Amino acid sequence: MKRILKSPKSSASGSSQTACLKNHNKSSSSSQVLSMSKEEEGIGLPEDIIRKILCQLPVKTLIRFTCVSKRWRFIIISDPQFAKSHLQLALQWRTLTQRLFVHSLNPHFQSWEYEDNFNGSVIDLTSPYPSKEPCQRAITSCNGLVLLGDSYLTDLVHLAIWNPSTGFFRKIPSPRITIPRNKYGYELDFAVTGFGYVSSTDDYKLVLVVPGDRTHFHVYIFSLKANCWKVIKASHLSSPDFNHYVYGATLSNGAIHWINHRCGVSDPASIYAFDLAEEEFREMPLPVWFPNNDREMRVLLGGCLCVWFKTDARRSEIWGMTEYGVPESWVKLFGFREADLPEVFSSQAEWDLCFVTEDGKIVIKLLESNEFFRIECRKEEKPVCSGRYLLQEVPGYTSFIENRYLYVETLVSVPE
Repeated sequence: MKRILKSPKSSASGSSQTACLKNHNKSSSSSQVLSMSKEEEGIGLPEDIIRKILCQLPVKTLIRFTCVSKRWRFIIISDPQFAKSHLQLALQWRTLTQRLFVHSLNPHFQSWEYEDNFNGSVIDLTSPYPSKEPCQRAITSCNGLVLLGDSYLTDLVHLAIWNPSTGFFRKIPSPRITIPRNKYGYELDFAVTGFGYVSSTDDYKLVLVVPGDRTHFHVYIFSLKANCWKVIKASHLSSPDFNHYVYGATLSNGAIHWINHRCGVSDPASIYAFDLAEEEFREMPLPVWFPNNDREMRVLLGGCLCVWFKTDARRSEIWGMTEYGVPESWVKLFGFREADLPEVFSSQAEWDLCFVTEDGKIVIKLLESNEFFRIECRKEEKPVCSGRYLLQEVPGYTSFIENRYLYVETLVSVPE
């Protein structure tokens, strides 16, 4: 396995990217100085043409190009309009590089491209905001920005957003949260955390949903544009379950989503959504036959809003909402039995689903080990294991994996 350490002591390609970001104006040869001076004179091309050319290149290449000149570095790293144009074009052309971001305790971060059969370069990332507390975690991501923070029950501290591709880092002040207690004097164990982009206001919002009382939620909202928190009070749409946490609620169609299991056994579970622009809740039904007591249900994103569950017979099914908000559009994407993959699910090993892709691929992690598997599912055909990766232990770090998320390589930053 080829490993690229993203630090000054990394391999050649990793160290060159770091050097570009930190010492782009220190040329090592007269020819480099000459090329830089020519570029700053324009080398005969208008800047708008240069921007259009750069906008079509992948993030890794652009990071290397920050060495060319101060002007190029500013465009690539510090110009929010260029970053936005680059992201929009990559979304349009479907050329975004997706990486699996893995967080273990201490903290330690790694990422790799999931599309390369796990044979590509694994990048070791060091948190830019290390904490002495062992529970620091990556919470979720949006447009290449990873939300970091420590959590203590419903408290969130040491919050920050971080772009692992560019090194952009910004601290976020912690909210002051008041959690009500139940009739026995215990704090209600419930919190939903989400992070997403609001296109109508060109803003990123961090959302924390906690119980206010038995009829209302308290929703803490941090606007990166306004750089402040606010709290709103929202009524429950139905009877919520106040006994679970959702870290990194799924972002889709401008809203964060999670499954509300309800308090009453007879009440059917549903999907709760909080609209980031309108700052209000809505509720959507699950497929009508979904088992109500299966706590393995999740809301995932793989091209459309998806839900996943496991049955007692060790069979899994994934359903997708092909038309957002339309209950009749729920369709079964695929399903499989663990018995069809004995090389993966030996001894009835417990596992968790990392993510689903549009073309019928899933990535799972075995809970009792650091093994990841990529499984290809084709409707009613038997599944095929097409990739396997064992996360190697790093000296000085625990190998226990706390979280894993899919993120994309972008140039996005949101400075104060």
